Amino acid sequence: MRSTCPARPFSTRLATLLNTLLTASLLTAAGAVNAQSGTPPKLEPVQESDTPITTTTKPSRETTTTVRRDGGRISEETVQAGGSTYTVKPANPNSTQLPGDAGGPQVRGPQWTIMEFDIAKKQKQRSADAAAAADNAADVPPPPPPPPASR
Repeated sequence: MRSTCPARPFSTRLATLLNTLLTASLLTAAGAVNAQSGTPPKLEPVQESDTPITTTTKPSRETTTTVRRDGGRISEETVQAGGSTYTVKPANPNSTQLPGDAGGPQVRGPQWTIMEFDIAKKQKQRSADAAAAADNAADVPPPPPPPPASR
């Protein structure tokens, strides 16, 4: 037995199925919107307080850069950011080769300043201590002579 209606192609059946699913999902979404359109929830008043609102801001982290140039070319750049200091220098400033050439300048990482020694400050401190010791020595009488040795 043969059916009297002609067979529909697969794409037509798929389009009909998708259209039906889309219509059903739109009707479901419309029902959810209608359910939400009821009265809003009851709100409670906020109690007032005498305590003022305070905010604390973080200290600003200023960044300072110092650039040193030799003949118009940057020879080094020192950056102070927050509590750290680092220096960036070109890999080989006197090279005529370009980056990427064999033996050409390579990437050079920053040099972090960990500790600095101030020798002049130590010498000034030593001379100030010696001067203070000399002033104190002038105020103090000399010690008594040792007793004579007996035989």
